[in-house]
This record gives sequence, structure tokens and C-alpha cells, in this order.
Amino acid sequence: MRVSGTKYRAGLPGDYAVRTGGGGAMITEILRLLLMVFALVGYGGAGASLAVRRYRLLADGERDFGMLAVAGMLFVFGALCTSVSLGVAGVPAFGGVVAWAGYVFMAQHMGMFRIETGRRPPAEQEPTEEPRRAK
Repeated sequence: MRVSGTKYRAGLPGDYAVRTGGGGAMITEILRLLLMVFALVGYGGAGASLAVRRYRLLADGERDFGMLAVAGMLFVFGALCTSVSLGVAGVPAFGGVVAWAGYVFMAQHMGMFRIETGRRPPAEQEPTEEPRRAK
């Protein structure tokens, strides 16, 4: 039976008709995109976990193996999602960049460093001579 140019195959009694047309490519692309969103969360979380671990090491001097384990699990999750969606080459290409960005954003948020532009203040705001001291 044909309905508006799409082939339908009748299933068992009580089942709905199953479409066997060309809509599978769209679903595949949506699933790939969804896997990449999951990978983004995994890699970003892994980078943030490594930043928290380093901050605790610098601030308290304690080695936080729990955060290292969390970072490892999130990275493996992201790597699995990426390898299913893009292939193994996507793990360093996508995962490395996202994990690095997650690390940098979290480290900056915690105050480990600041990213500033290289602009200097305008000349009007710079002092021209040292202030005089009162005797």
C-alpha cells in the first residue's frame, strides 16, 4: 500500500504500520548530535574535575584521588560517545579541545589565574609624576 509516496509495511495484527522510507538518515544525524552533546558534557566535566583537583592540591596540599577518578570516568564516557558518533579520531580532536576548555574555564572561575587583554590604560589615566609626600 502507498500513502503519499512513502512505502508502508503492515505489521502484526494490532501493530501500527512501520515506515520504511528515507527518514532513517535524519534520525541517524539527530542521534549523532545527541551523542556529541553527551560527549561535550563528559569532556567538559573531566576538564573541570582536573582543575578542581589541581586547585585542592595547590590550596590544601592534599591529593584528591576521587576527583581524578571522576575525571577518568567522565573522559571515558565522552570518549565512548565520541567514538560511536565520529570515530576514534574524534576523541583527541574533539575531546582534547573540550577537556582543555573545561579545565581553563573552571581554573579561571576558581581564581587560579586571570585572562586579561594586552591593552594598556589610556594616557590620561597614567600618572605623569610621582605624588609628593607631606613632611
